[in-house]
Amino acid sequence: MILQHFKEEKLYFDDELVKNAWELGKKLNPLPLSPMPALNITEHTKAFVIELVVPGLSHEDLNIHLIDNMLVLRYEGNSNAFESVLDQRQWRQEFRMRPFIRQIPVHPEMVQVDQINISSENGIIVIRLPKMPALSGKVAPIMPFSMN
Repeated sequence: MILQHFKEEKLYFDDELVKNAWELGKKLNPLPLSPMPALNITEHTKAFVIELVVPGLSHEDLNIHLIDNMLVLRYEGNSNAFESVLDQRQWRQEFRMRPFIRQIPVHPEMVQVDQINISSENGIIVIRLPKMPALSGKVAPIMPFSMN
């Protein structure tokens, strides 16, 4: 047989480093936390509106709190979201929301904190912060939010 004439040689791709590169790579160089979700802050005549882009999530997936004049947006993540399944093998994972905390300082004298409304649609979380009656219909005299 012709195949008997070929000596079985160790292939380059047979070594453990290459064969298990995906697993080894995850151990040696774990994926960093994803960048903070992008957001827009817009001033309207009666409210300030914050839009946060979080593909695949809704406002119910986040913990949103106002603590010490700080609007805190926290996503803990779901570590089980991409577990291996017997009949498939994941080779690459580039899209997944990773845990994050986004903090936005809020001037309480400019916003009716007890009237904040939160909704979401198509992966965009909308946080509506109504202006104080004295500011309604006017442009804020100072920047109502400072970004970190």
